[in-house]
Amino acid sequence: MKEVLKKIVPICLLLILSCGIHAKQVANNKRHTLSKNIQQLDIFELRRIEHMGPKFYFTSVSEKVTFNPYDKRGKRKTNIFVPDPTDNYKKEKYLLTKTYRQRFLAASKISETDTLFIYNYVHNKLYSFPISQLEAFAIKDDYGVGIDETEFQFGFALTLNQLPPDYDPDYTTFVYIGKNNPFAQQQLTLLNWQKINDKNYDYLAQAYGLSYYVTECFYYASPACGRLVVKNKDNKILFNHNYLDGDVHAKPLNDKKDDEVDYKNQWSGKLFKDKPLAVFGFYTVVFGCPKIDFIDSSYKSIRIKCDNRH
Repeated sequence: MKEVLKKIVPICLLLILSCGIHAKQVANNKRHTLSKNIQQLDIFELRRIEHMGPKFYFTSVSEKVTFNPYDKRGKRKTNIFVPDPTDNYKKEKYLLTKTYRQRFLAASKISETDTLFIYNYVHNKLYSFPISQLEAFAIKDDYGVGIDETEFQFGFALTLNQLPPDYDPDYTTFVYIGKNNPFAQQQLTLLNWQKINDKNYDYLAQAYGLSYYVTECFYYASPACGRLVVKNKDNKILFNHNYLDGDVHAKPLNDKKDDEVDYKNQWSGKLFKDKPLAVFGFYTVVFGCPKIDFIDSSYKSIRIKCDNRH
């Protein structure tokens, strides 16, 4: 009996150890997969405001603010500020100082020690500004009357001289606010579409050892992307998405001229430090915001926080 036990005990110990190692590996893999899906970045837009006196740049972070609902008496507890009624609510811009600024930062979960990072992916240029040195504003929403704080966009302003002369943020710029710069600062590739003779696809672009195939639709007189399929060198499909699902407008393909415009819309590359190759610029959303997609399907898309209506 003792001899039998001597043989069985080591085997049991090995099985227990093996099960423990396997369980740990499964848990680590699960945590890694969850981290890829859970760890999201808040990416914003930069706009040039030209109808409120002197021109300035503005990044709204209103989507990070959860406003209090109305109570049974139709009253709403103020989150940040109360618009001034003395001019019949015609004022379009309020500088947030002292208490209002503190409320705004608390509501948006932004700190004075954070930094506003502006990344121009067209020219691979990064600009950074400490939050503590930026003025915060509430600017009247285009769709609001201005009698309630929910009819304003809350964010940070930059003067024109804080960026290069005639800086155009439209379709060139992403904004992030936080402690560290998330952008990889590796020049992205403007996808160069070529017409191909294929029964399944209409256009092809190649970059990073991958093939980007487009099934076209039409944007007025210019071809645009209806579906994008990305394959590796082994012809394995890594990404497959129909961009015409939902209430969207397809963007014209790059360099497909309509007699007036030379389009530069679709980009791909290493946009973020800790994420795989990104691809974006295929559509705009009628009511909402477009997304930045990742060619690795295990990573969730990032919806750009551009919809500031409440």
